[in-house]
Amino acid sequence: MPPAAPKADNRRGRDLDQPFTVQGIMVVSKKHPVTKAFTPKRLTSQGLTPEAGQAASELIAAARKDGITIKIRSAYRSYATQKEVYERALRTYPSEAQAKRFNAAPGESEHQLGTSIDFWDGKLRGQGIAKTALGKWLWKHAREYGYILRYPDGREEITGYTFEPWHYRYIGIEDSMK
Repeated sequence: MPPAAPKADNRRGRDLDQPFTVQGIMVVSKKHPVTKAFTPKRLTSQGLTPEAGQAASELIAAARKDGITIKIRSAYRSYATQKEVYERALRTYPSEAQAKRFNAAPGESEHQLGTSIDFWDGKLRGQGIAKTALGKWLWKHAREYGYILRYPDGREEITGYTFEPWHYRYIGIEDSMK
């Protein structure tokens, strides 16, 4: 039996200062924004919540044992930083629609939660990462550390974003293995 549909997001006004949650997991997206008032309570030096940071450290160490170099290219982004990223994208991409396929508006980025990471091998950027040793290793092992590929190929209608093989979101091992 498929899981029940999540409750409707009826947050308005000051309620948007906190993320929408589904089964205890915070959600920030185009459909579930937060205001600039939301910031995680604590962040590690990696720019992650303590739980996400610990899991990322373990993931990176395991990859290193397998000969894979993994770097954190981007983690937490404040509302203001995401605003800069988004405005730069609007100036760079040929159309606003295309910019929005690849970049979240401020308040709509999972990076504001402190639980998302853009991984990098130090060399290649973009969708080509999926075919590298890094991309293959992450696809195979990230769930073991509580991370999921957040914007998988072919799911743009659901996620609102094109395939991002570098963008992983920490949701905990129990939920990532479902």
